[in-house]
Amino acid sequence: MGFPQLTELCPVLACITLAVLLFAGERTGNLRVKWLFKPLTSALFVLTALLRSPASGYDWLVVSGLGLSMAGDIALIRRDRRWFLAGLVVFLLGHVAYTVAFGTRADMLALHPAALAAIAIASIAVFLYFRPHLAGMARPVAAYVTVITLMLASAWSLAWSLGGSDTSAWLIASGATLFYVSDFTVARDRFMSGAGFANRATGLVLYYVAQFLFAFSIGR
Repeated sequence: MGFPQLTELCPVLACITLAVLLFAGERTGNLRVKWLFKPLTSALFVLTALLRSPASGYDWLVVSGLGLSMAGDIALIRRDRRWFLAGLVVFLLGHVAYTVAFGTRADMLALHPAALAAIAIASIAVFLYFRPHLAGMARPVAAYVTVITLMLASAWSLAWSLGGSDTSAWLIASGATLFYVSDFTVARDRFMSGAGFANRATGLVLYYVAQFLFAFSIGR
């Protein structure tokens, strides 16, 4: 499959509509609105992936990552520690699925060592930024940061390996970068006071765009 077809763009348009309604719930903290619209919004990127007729091992690993991300979204609707930990674990598994998927198409060590070092240094810097605010969550968050760093490195290794010859490689690298950044907006919302609605809204936009980019990499 090549570029998105009209039937595949319909879920994207529906996602934009639902996301606007979801943002209203995020702004007011209305749990009923979030329980209604967040699962529906997330289900649309899974639907988009399925509409692209996944067939290869890569395709189904990405579908698995999307499904796990949807489950993580649902877990994070609740604000208590137990649900947050559940969401953290599910999202971590989603990142693992993506990392393995990207690894089926390129060796992670294919990326230039300087780029690998830059990604690692960025992750360490972000973790150290959050570290004073993590309390008893430092180890789980450190494990999560490690996994998302591997996911980002594997995505850019794929783009580096294929260069400009494969559009999906750049969809993947862009999606991975947006997902990586969106995760830190979640951490800021969870662990730092005063993050506010703008932080959540930015994170949600980055996150949903990332998931749709992953979905559109299927079948290429």
